[in-house]
Amino acid sequence: MYRATVMALVVMVTTAIGSSAFADGVSPWLPAPGAGFVNLSYVSQNANEFYRSDRKVPTPGPNPGQNLGQHTVWINGMYGLSDAVAIDFRVGAARSYFAPNIPPTGGRDNYTGVTDTNIGVTWRIVDEVLCPSLPSIALRGGAIIEGSYTPGFINSIGDGASGLEVSALTGKYFADLFAVSGEIGYRVRDEDVPSDFFFNVSGGVLVDNIGLSVNYKLIDAQSGLQIGGAGFSPVTRVFPRLEEDIQFLSGTVSLNVSEQTNIGLTYGEVIDGRNTSKSKVFSVTMGYLFDTY
Repeated sequence: MYRATVMALVVMVTTAIGSSAFADGVSPWLPAPGAGFVNLSYVSQNANEFYRSDRKVPTPGPNPGQNLGQHTVWINGMYGLSDAVAIDFRVGAARSYFAPNIPPTGGRDNYTGVTDTNIGVTWRIVDEVLCPSLPSIALRGGAIIEGSYTPGFINSIGDGASGLEVSALTGKYFADLFAVSGEIGYRVRDEDVPSDFFFNVSGGVLVDNIGLSVNYKLIDAQSGLQIGGAGFSPVTRVFPRLEEDIQFLSGTVSLNVSEQTNIGLTYGEVIDGRNTSKSKVFSVTMGYLFDTY
């Protein structure tokens, strides 16, 4: 019963909360060996403002403030290999759009393609079930595999770069209904995309079959160009080289339809940033718990 309740909270907390820049979907709580979960999500993000360096302005174009958006279908999941080790993955298909036919778009108002793929291995080094006075603690290493889309423009699906990331995760489960978790990590990628420091903290409560969770995400690029600054030109496909900083806040309401199935609705916004769109994000997710034993 304990593990089933924990995994229901895990699916709720890891419900998709945005685009690939905003969501990771991993946690320090691992499925039992031979068990796991899969989430299928539809995500819509839209913005009519963006941060030019750190100054908020309307999106560019002949009619400033036109919508810059993206629709993505994500699938992500985790599978337990042993009591202390699990593997995870995340991949999607997306379509972006932006009405003005202006230089930052590469002359196209939309792009489609497969998103970057993220695969990882998590090793739990402290299990709160065995050490009740401590939180669960885990280490994760992940690989980013470049997707199949056209990179370089303001409305591209992603940055078009592969890389590696490492992170430390911790979480604690309280009183059979409440959980908090956090992650801190570092990401490096090729193609001159700046390295990122990232931090994520989530809290969720599960009462009967209804769950509520809140998530805060910080991405801090360690270098890069500034929009409008030296070296920036909207016609030279330099958007992946920007210093893109993001602070993202979201909330989720979820329903456990059965012991295996969860449905969640999430709304979130970019609350601050640098060289990024001020997106409003909505997602709907179905999660499924499974076992092979």
